[in-house]
Amino acid sequence: MESQKSLKDVAQEGLEWIKKNRPKGTEIEIYISRAKERGAEFREGKLNGIQYDSSEGVGLRVFKDGRIGFSSASKISIDAIKELYAQALAHTPYLEQDNHKGFPEPVLSKENGAWMKTLKDHSLFKEDWDVLFPRLEAMQQTALKTPRVVSALRAGYGEMESEVAIENTLGVSAYESGTSVSAGLSVMAKDSSEVQIGSAFQSLRGKEALDFQKIGREAAERGVCLLGSKKISTSARSVIFPPMVAVEFLEIISDLLCADQIQRGKSLLAGKLGAKVAAGQVSLIDDPWMEAGLGSSLYDDEGLPTQPKTMIEGGILKEYFYDFYTAKKEGRLSNGSASRGSFKGLPSPSSSNFYLKPGKLSYDEIISQTSRGLVLIEVMGMHMADPISGEFSVGASGLAVEGGRVTHAVKNAMISGNILDILGGIDAIGSDLTFYGSTGSPTFRVASLMVA
Repeated sequence: MESQKSLKDVAQEGLEWIKKNRPKGTEIEIYISRAKERGAEFREGKLNGIQYDSSEGVGLRVFKDGRIGFSSASKISIDAIKELYAQALAHTPYLEQDNHKGFPEPVLSKENGAWMKTLKDHSLFKEDWDVLFPRLEAMQQTALKTPRVVSALRAGYGEMESEVAIENTLGVSAYESGTSVSAGLSVMAKDSSEVQIGSAFQSLRGKEALDFQKIGREAAERGVCLLGSKKISTSARSVIFPPMVAVEFLEIISDLLCADQIQRGKSLLAGKLGAKVAAGQVSLIDDPWMEAGLGSSLYDDEGLPTQPKTMIEGGILKEYFYDFYTAKKEGRLSNGSASRGSFKGLPSPSSSNFYLKPGKLSYDEIISQTSRGLVLIEVMGMHMADPISGEFSVGASGLAVEGGRVTHAVKNAMISGNILDILGGIDAIGSDLTFYGSTGSPTFRVASLMVA
């Protein structure tokens, strides 16, 4: 039965049929994906729902005369591929011609991929909920044992398994599969009439590494630490970014490093290759070969081999993220950074496991070496920073630091400046590298930002 064929078999069989029937000078790419997931949610300590979901589909691109047609369908079969091919081929002549478009030829990977076994947890989807629910309950109870935590608002758990096959008529052939699992908790902390919310989560490749107790402790700590918040006086202060807030900032930087944004003039890092854009101790790494990394893969979403990249080294901008199209526009090769949101989407450059290289200081050492500062616990609106000018003004909550120690919680603060001010102003980097999803960061300190 066709439904029992592997994704790779279906893609190869569909491609062979197309090769026999395509017009001369036509190249084809087939992208097939399949995923399944399940999850559970608790509200106020009670089970709110269990969800199961699955998705699958084919995205097919046709390249002819400098034009690329695209069509997709939420089903996997040879007949679906034939239909998509006819649709994409039919509307290709009406599309804009661009001689930089096309598909890549195969490239031999320099990595044997032995680490790929760390990307899949074969135990997922095998345990009954009766086994998983006690872990979620223990996570909530850990938080509720913390003084002033009065309610576990929401607890969630989810797991997913996915696979992708890519084939094109130039010889590219790639297949990968993997899993992911996540757990999170939001709690309410209360002191007199004041209420604060604290949240924590983990997203990993396998559930054995999930630390439910740690999630419970961190959610409680983030809620309780903001109780007793006060306003802060307007002044320039050192600002400390713990990992959970730091990754929000690094996600902005990773977008600014994408070649499509650079080429559209929508990144403040355009034209700055080889220039100093950050403090000398700042190095930003992108490593798709990281063991158990959520962004790890041997191939990108055009079927080209991935490769580790140092994007910023010692404060100097070294590289951008390229897919085949953006690389060809600059007369260079792709660096294996093509990504798609799903089979319904087209490839574009993106990061894999993107992180700030850690330093040697502990979190406590950074605090003790700060004479006047603010530790960020929550930031609102960081994604609204202007990608071209780099200007930002965001709301924040956190902890005031005076004389090397935390003095009180801070609410309703505003932080303003420029993205380059943050990169260039980093004067201390911690050793506590922590990943949230596929982006990771240690604690870092910016010497001076305006806080109001």
